[in-house]
Amino acid sequence: MSRIHLCPSSTPRLPRDGFGRRASPSGRGLLLDAAERVAGLRTAPTRDAQRRWSWPDQDRPESAWRGSVSHAGELGLTALARGIWIGVDIQDQRPRPAALGWLARVLDRPAEQVGMREWAETEALLKAKGIAAIRPERVELPAWRPGWRRTPCGWWLRSSRPVPGGVQLALAAEEPLPLRWAGDLGPTGPLALSRTLAPTDAPVRLRLTEGSLA
Repeated sequence: MSRIHLCPSSTPRLPRDGFGRRASPSGRGLLLDAAERVAGLRTAPTRDAQRRWSWPDQDRPESAWRGSVSHAGELGLTALARGIWIGVDIQDQRPRPAALGWLARVLDRPAEQVGMREWAETEALLKAKGIAAIRPERVELPAWRPGWRRTPCGWWLRSSRPVPGGVQLALAAEEPLPLRWAGDLGPTGPLALSRTLAPTDAPVRLRLTEGSLA
């Protein structure tokens, strides 16, 4: 059965720049690591004209592996699937008035009804469709509920319940395939992460499990 493979990662000792800001892990590096673990691929992915990642297969182009990656600080999430375009996004909780103001306009919603979940869903959808760099004038998101939801444009969305002071996950895909998490899901493995993501610097315990995307 076809699946979407999700590979979380943590890079806790990232270097800081001259202003003290932590660097982000390499998206290509996260894709390479996930592709080797999930599919045994050791070649680097390529980007198409829409900046989407894939591993072209000349013999079976319709079933080539395709991927998407996102990171928030040291925390990363990579998604892989065969034969369908996907987009993944992970967002931490911090003030973004300009970004959310733009999003409220393109969603045609009051500003108080737009938050990190809508931002992550929009980013995941734009990545999957290959228009993340275009910033469309109009985006339509279906009402939230657990599981896959079909969007008005025909794509599918799935996202996590909000984690106060934590992170928001979102996934978009051409088809609503089952999910498979790769890696150690135990309480002491790399998916059990202690992160300080709240704007107040309050410590937040984040644990990614199969239920992280509701």
